[in-house]
Amino acid sequence: MAPEINKDSGENVMKNLSKRILGTDPKKRFIKFICLVFTGWVVGYLTIHRGTVLTPETFKDYVLSLGIIGPAAYISIFVVRPFILIPSIFLFIAGGLAFGPLWGPLYASLGAAVGGTLGFFVARRMGQEYVAKKLKRSSGAVINRQYSFSIVFFLSLLPIMPVTAINYGAGLSSMKFKSYFFAHVLGLTPRAFAYGFFGSTLTHIDSTEFRAAVSVLLLMALVTTFFHWRSRQSRIALGVSDTP
Repeated sequence: MAPEINKDSGENVMKNLSKRILGTDPKKRFIKFICLVFTGWVVGYLTIHRGTVLTPETFKDYVLSLGIIGPAAYISIFVVRPFILIPSIFLFIAGGLAFGPLWGPLYASLGAAVGGTLGFFVARRMGQEYVAKKLKRSSGAVINRQYSFSIVFFLSLLPIMPVTAINYGAGLSSMKFKSYFFAHVLGLTPRAFAYGFFGSTLTHIDSTEFRAAVSVLLLMALVTTFFHWRSRQSRIALGVSDTP
């Protein structure tokens, strides 16, 4: 008879491995996480505002200069983006400029899914245990409800919401990875296509396509905000508010 396989064994192995690498003290791991985020913010800021002139057009030229490895390089930047905090909007637009309104968003969605997963697990392994202990029961209920499937979906869909904040916030909460992943991908993909379409029209801003792309982004923001508001009103009517 084959031995029974513990479904939690893989997760336990990952937890033990992360503790060996990052240490066993939750507070020290959380401090390392904060240092990582701060370092990423500094690197991202200096990259965008100092020295390197980084615009969607210059990024497009750079990616296209790489030839056949351009798509792989573009996806790789999305994967490491949570740690250098380059705005996702910038990359979405640049992808549309470089690869068009179809392939650009597809590459962006793939890279964002992998990068988001990485950011989620970094926050989960480095900071979630410490945050859970500090929040206690009442405050803990707040962060758990704030990162439900519907909330992550709407935040991911909202055009102006920072993607990294969603990844890290969900990782620091007790939200299940499966729920986070599907909510994030389902919400982020339409955003990627909207910005990719917008980016592909930037070379002819006097065109009907450009006006349509701007309209799509505005409509997406309005629809997302409306449904988020309706969802919140429904929870309140059922006696489930965002506050304890």
